[in-house]
Amino acid sequence: MRVEVHVFFPFREEIGGGPVLLDLPPGTDVAGAVAALAERYPGLRDRLLDPGGRIRRHVSALVNGTAIQFKGGFATPLSDGDTLTILPPVGGG
Repeated sequence: MRVEVHVFFPFREEIGGGPVLLDLPPGTDVAGAVAALAERYPGLRDRLLDPGGRIRRHVSALVNGTAIQFKGGFATPLSDGDTLTILPPVGGG
Protein backbone atom coordinates (compact mmCIF):
# COMPACT_ATOMS: atom_id res chain seq x y z
CA MET A 1 0.00 0.00 0.00
CA ARG A 2 1.10 3.56 -0.59
CA VAL A 3 0.85 6.30 2.04
CA GLU A 4 1.64 9.97 1.51
CA VAL A 5 3.59 11.44 4.42
CA HIS A 6 3.75 15.16 5.11
CA VAL A 7 6.47 16.31 7.45
CA PHE A 8 6.61 19.80 8.93
CA PHE A 9 9.43 21.99 10.19
CA PRO A 10 11.78 21.27 11.90
CA PHE A 11 11.62 17.70 10.57
CA ARG A 12 11.04 18.84 6.99
CA GLU A 13 14.62 20.01 6.47
CA GLU A 14 15.73 16.36 6.61
CA ILE A 15 13.61 15.28 3.64
CA GLY A 16 14.17 18.26 1.38
CA GLY A 17 10.67 19.53 0.87
CA GLY A 18 7.41 18.06 -0.29
CA PRO A 19 5.52 14.96 0.73
CA VAL A 20 7.13 11.53 0.84
CA LEU A 21 5.45 8.47 -0.66
CA LEU A 22 6.02 5.32 1.38
CA ASP A 23 5.26 1.88 0.01
CA LEU A 24 4.33 -0.16 3.08
CA PRO A 25 3.06 -3.69 3.68
CA PRO A 26 -0.72 -3.96 4.13
CA GLY A 27 -1.72 -3.58 7.77
CA THR A 28 1.12 -1.21 8.68
CA ASP A 29 0.21 1.13 11.51
CA VAL A 30 1.34 4.70 12.15
CA ALA A 31 4.28 3.50 14.27
CA GLY A 32 5.45 1.29 11.40
CA ALA A 33 5.20 4.18 8.95
CA VAL A 34 7.21 6.44 11.28
CA ALA A 35 9.87 3.71 11.57
CA ALA A 36 9.96 3.34 7.76
CA LEU A 37 10.34 7.10 7.39
CA ALA A 38 13.23 7.08 9.90
CA GLU A 39 14.85 4.23 8.00
CA ARG A 40 14.62 6.08 4.68
CA TYR A 41 15.87 9.34 6.20
CA PRO A 42 18.46 8.44 8.87
CA GLY A 43 18.77 12.10 9.88
CA LEU A 44 15.23 11.85 11.27
CA ARG A 45 15.84 8.71 13.32
CA ASP A 46 17.10 10.36 16.52
CA ARG A 47 14.47 13.07 16.24
CA LEU A 48 11.55 10.65 15.85
CA LEU A 49 12.70 7.54 17.73
CA ASP A 50 14.41 7.01 21.07
CA PRO A 51 17.44 4.68 21.38
CA GLY A 52 15.05 1.75 21.94
CA GLY A 53 13.24 2.45 18.66
CA ARG A 54 10.09 3.82 20.33
CA ILE A 55 8.47 6.98 19.03
CA ARG A 56 9.49 9.98 21.09
CA ARG A 57 6.81 11.55 23.29
CA HIS A 58 6.94 14.92 21.53
CA VAL A 59 5.99 13.47 18.13
CA SER A 60 2.37 13.91 17.07
CA ALA A 61 0.59 12.68 13.97
CA LEU A 62 -2.60 13.02 11.96
CA VAL A 63 -4.16 10.41 9.70
CA ASN A 64 -6.29 11.98 6.99
CA GLY A 65 -6.47 15.15 9.08
CA THR A 66 -7.56 13.52 12.35
CA ALA A 67 -5.25 13.41 15.36
CA ILE A 68 -4.23 9.85 16.14
CA GLN A 69 -5.07 10.26 19.82
CA PHE A 70 -8.72 10.22 18.70
CA LYS A 71 -8.08 6.96 16.88
CA GLY A 72 -5.77 4.19 18.05
CA GLY A 73 -2.69 6.29 18.79
CA PHE A 74 0.44 5.09 17.01
CA ALA A 75 -1.26 1.69 16.62
CA THR A 76 -3.78 3.27 14.21
CA PRO A 77 -3.78 1.11 11.08
CA LEU A 78 -3.14 2.78 7.75
CA SER A 79 -4.83 2.06 4.44
CA ASP A 80 -3.75 2.52 0.86
CA GLY A 81 -4.06 6.18 -0.11
CA ASP A 82 -4.01 7.55 3.45
CA THR A 83 -2.23 10.78 4.28
CA LEU A 84 -0.03 10.74 7.37
CA THR A 85 1.11 14.06 8.79
CA ILE A 86 4.02 14.15 11.23
CA LEU A 87 3.92 17.21 13.47
CA PRO A 88 6.77 18.76 15.44
CA PRO A 89 6.67 19.49 19.15
CA VAL A 90 4.37 22.35 20.08
CA GLY A 91 5.07 24.68 22.96
CA GLY A 92 3.25 27.52 24.51
CA GLY A 93 1.56 28.60 27.60
